[in-house]
Amino acid sequence: MAGFAPAQRASLEASLASSSGSSRWRVSGFGDADGWWVNGAKASRLPGGTLKVAAGLPTERALKLDLSQVNRPLAFAKPMASPEIEPLCTFDPESQHSIVATLLQFENWLRPVRAQFVLGALLIQRNSQERRGVYHLIHRGVLVAVLDFQEGQVALLPGVYPGDLWLGEWDKRPHAAAQPPGNFERYSTTQLAWAYVCRTDRDMLPARYRGDTVYYRHVPRVPLRWLGDSQMVLLRELSTESGTLENLSQRTGLPLKQIEHDLACLYYAGSITTTPANAAAPLGQREDSHGSSAGPGEESLLERAHAQSALMTLPLRLDRPPPGG
Repeated sequence: MAGFAPAQRASLEASLASSSGSSRWRVSGFGDADGWWVNGAKASRLPGGTLKVAAGLPTERALKLDLSQVNRPLAFAKPMASPEIEPLCTFDPESQHSIVATLLQFENWLRPVRAQFVLGALLIQRNSQERRGVYHLIHRGVLVAVLDFQEGQVALLPGVYPGDLWLGEWDKRPHAAAQPPGNFERYSTTQLAWAYVCRTDRDMLPARYRGDTVYYRHVPRVPLRWLGDSQMVLLRELSTESGTLENLSQRTGLPLKQIEHDLACLYYAGSITTTPANAAAPLGQREDSHGSSAGPGEESLLERAHAQSALMTLPLRLDRPPPGG
């Protein structure tokens, strides 16, 4: 959320907690959010199409958004202060019915993300023997996903309902059946695991990471734009020097709970390890030996991590845990 006064924010958070629907919503960091709610009374349009949202909290800074770059649902709380803004989605913050209707609209817009979340959970739940070969996921006779564990690739039926994935049957297939239909959306198994681990309320960090030294291994195998501020900070620190949870908390100023969550995400992205033999050399040693930190992907990541802004605001985040959790 952005631009809301403390009382407004508290009221909206209470409405979110009591909302019905197939998704659970919680307040999250700006960069990590799956959807944004903005106070229309605090929003104005700047030259060039940039949206400015005045701060609603004493600890909040004014927010600027390039509307052409917004890649997630955005809703404005009425009334709108600027007639120059023509929002696609608005809601009445005083009406629970309006809030629920907006959340249902967000659920529909975020159906691809929700499907990734569900399939990521299903992948992680399966044991190592069940993550070999090729599987077709079928719901009521319809092919909804093709999973090729040998190549680490998954293809999803466009527009598939997340619930259909929960209820689908896993059919072991020969390797020749790994090619999905041409219209299916493709992801890596790592990307789907990330989609789940970074959104679930469950504790996904392996126990050894709580006591052992954590080392940087390599660039996360997910798009760099998926990484949040605190994850970038941790990668910066670990690329320079390994550390324990407590040590990383002291060096970064991040709370332990945040570090545990971020390390879980980075673990499933293959970026960290507790095994020294699998670790990359510290950044300083790599620069001394090779004159640069690493390949283009890693150099870009670390440059971005070192330049990461401390700006943090609080919009919404999607979470839909597995049944029973």
